[in-house]
Amino acid sequence: MLLACSGLADLPKDKGDRVRLNEISIEYLDGALESAETRLNVYLKEYPEDDLAWTILGNVYDDLSRPEDARRCYEQSLALNPQRMEALTGLGILHRQESNYDLAMEYYGRAVKVDPTYAPAYSSMAVIALKREQDVKALEYARRGYELDPEDPAIVANLAVAYHYNNDFEKRDKYTNEAEQKGYGKIARLKEIYRGEYTIRD
Repeated sequence: MLLACSGLADLPKDKGDRVRLNEISIEYLDGALESAETRLNVYLKEYPEDDLAWTILGNVYDDLSRPEDARRCYEQSLALNPQRMEALTGLGILHRQESNYDLAMEYYGRAVKVDPTYAPAYSSMAVIALKREQDVKALEYARRGYELDPEDPAIVANLAVAYHYNNDFEKRDKYTNEAEQKGYGKIARLKEIYRGEYTIRD
């Protein structure tokens, strides 16, 4: 959803095991959610103060459609490190899923205050703006996210959708193709949006 192993380089040695957490996060990115959940729970018994591990476990739970477990993990991460921008963004996404858009934007704003170059928060802001039919603003956020991280396929896909709602179909198709080339797994859903069979509006 949000991250794999960003932040590992500055992890204090007494709070976690960089190599081990990196291995688990790669497993999570490869889609082995249940295995990653099991390994993270074992890891956190050994390193309960590793705020990044709590955040990754929150992401796993979100991907498993267990929002309350995800919330608990993000909140634990922030209790340990209020500057953990990935956990802030994770809470923002949970609030967005509940249609609490003001709270979602508040968390995204806190994330980019911690790190103004954190691309996923801008891309998430674009989704909120699209839901609110603030299409020009959505494109601004989506472009910013892409400028900061053009390699993230979800960020590329969000940019394509923002161009769609701004009626720039040439750029929409360009970035849709780019997202597909970079491994975005929901191209069929994007095409449903383009055909009017699905909407991200409320």
